[in-house]
Amino acid sequence: MDWIFRYLSSSIGKKQLLGLTGVLLLGFLFTHLAGNFLFFLGPDKFNEYSHMLISSPLIIPAEIGLVVLFLTHIVLAIKLSAENSMARPSKYAVSEPYSSFTSKNMIFTGILIAIFLVVHVATMKFGANYPTQVGGVEVRDLYRLMVETFHNKGFLAFYIVCMIVMGLHLNHGIASAFQTMGLNHPRYNQIIRTGSAAIAWGLTLGFILVALFASFVSLKGAH
Repeated sequence: MDWIFRYLSSSIGKKQLLGLTGVLLLGFLFTHLAGNFLFFLGPDKFNEYSHMLISSPLIIPAEIGLVVLFLTHIVLAIKLSAENSMARPSKYAVSEPYSSFTSKNMIFTGILIAIFLVVHVATMKFGANYPTQVGGVEVRDLYRLMVETFHNKGFLAFYIVCMIVMGLHLNHGIASAFQTMGLNHPRYNQIIRTGSAAIAWGLTLGFILVALFASFVSLKGAH
């Protein structure tokens, strides 16, 4: 067991665990977006899906697992950022040749995403609990809540900005995860960068499209 502690205490161990938690969170984003796309099918389908999720006996373990993943990812990112700063103490140090604005500011985009998550959970999970009927069963009208939320232009703008920040974070993070896991070769690097960008901005666009669609749905039609 001592080797596990040494591995997780090493820089490469922390980087690989950071990459692994990032990949698992990426899987959650795909699942979350797939569920959000049911919004396009109307209130019954979307509310039925959301009711199925919150009624599942697995929802609490899944939520605890997500919280652990997020916290682990955040703590590792902060520790690695602090270690990197200590390794390069001089503010006059020359920048690495291929470092980008995003790579230099991953900790800040991560903090913005964390703030967004708190707001998002407070709004959607703990927001208004409108009752509605689907197939004779009383369920929470999450469809109506989303429509009302995204009709607020200030919140819509905040959401879109946060999704773009998420896209920047993912674009660099996905490629870095591959590199940390050892997939770093001139033959594949361009493919990895292109694939990372496609995934990052595909997810970003998907979430923004759902929000924009909700902002155009009639408030009367959502009640």
